[in-house]
Amino acid sequence: MHEQRIIELITRKIAGEATAEELGELSYLLTKSPDAVYYEALLEQVWELGRNEEKPDLDEVFNKHKLKYKTELDFRSNSKLKLTFFKKPAFLLTIAASILLLITTHFVKNYIPATKEERIEVIAGKGIRKEFTLPDGTIVLLNSGSRISYYSDMLDRKQRDVNLTGEAFFKVAHDKMHPFLVNTSKVSIKVLGTEFNIRDYPEDEESETTLMRGSVELTVNGRSHQKFILKPSEKFAMLEKNEVSNSQKSSSVLTIENISPVIFGGNEYIEEISWTENKFVFQNESFEELLPKLERWYNVKIVLKDPKIMSYRFTGIFVKENIIQALEAMQLIKSFNYKLTENEVKIY
Repeated sequence: MHEQRIIELITRKIAGEATAEELGELSYLLTKSPDAVYYEALLEQVWELGRNEEKPDLDEVFNKHKLKYKTELDFRSNSKLKLTFFKKPAFLLTIAASILLLITTHFVKNYIPATKEERIEVIAGKGIRKEFTLPDGTIVLLNSGSRISYYSDMLDRKQRDVNLTGEAFFKVAHDKMHPFLVNTSKVSIKVLGTEFNIRDYPEDEESETTLMRGSVELTVNGRSHQKFILKPSEKFAMLEKNEVSNSQKSSSVLTIENISPVIFGGNEYIEEISWTENKFVFQNESFEELLPKLERWYNVKIVLKDPKIMSYRFTGIFVKENIIQALEAMQLIKSFNYKLTENEVKIY
């Protein structure tokens, strides 16, 4: 798509005629078309040949060129003007670049197999939260224990699609001509430009999509006819449970509701997106529900020895507390004991 412009800029660079702006443009285009670096190597070889002490017979070169392309080009200009102009280094390099581009393009199309589509994956391990920007300008905040992948040529596609496992908050760059699509194991979300949060961990029974601004179109996987349009401050939750233990049959409960802030010490917190500000907020959640969240947040393995502790319910907020401080704070609400060994916590 950008090959012709890349060749032109490389030609000017090798000839020492490229401006700072053109060098910057070349660097940007090469990042979008990494294979184009081969053009630079080949053109440098052509340039070196042109600087060789044994100068080629330009009359012979021109005659051969004329015979080869006589049916396609007009060579009626006079011989003196022809040779004077043809001897100019810049013109020589331009002709060489043009011919080389034709040869290279033919070779790539016919002899080099097409490269496979490359997907880039970003991973945030347990205890880690990462912020980065996609090629289209979309800002992504990736929660701990999550991963996201996207095509390296996202900008050249009809739609900007990403795959998510875990949780992420998106500030989508607006582009009405190229919809932004997020795929998870349970749902697909289509937007044009908005801010929303998705949580869909494989180990969790429930997945959530929370919309902060704009609008999104949500489709449940396997039910293409079932679409939901969310409005700002609405949350879509999908709970899947097996009908019978060890059975392949499952039931789904779909819920759409308005999000409500959690109030602590006179301050309001949005539980669904508090993690983006490094705040772990939870309201009336059982120890069973909190367990996987604590494991991801603190990068520890938690083992509950007493089944009745599973039903203990907690409300709170952790900001800078470590795992020991967090457990001691929870002990003030419900009585339990714990033992910490390296990266494992045993609760009894």
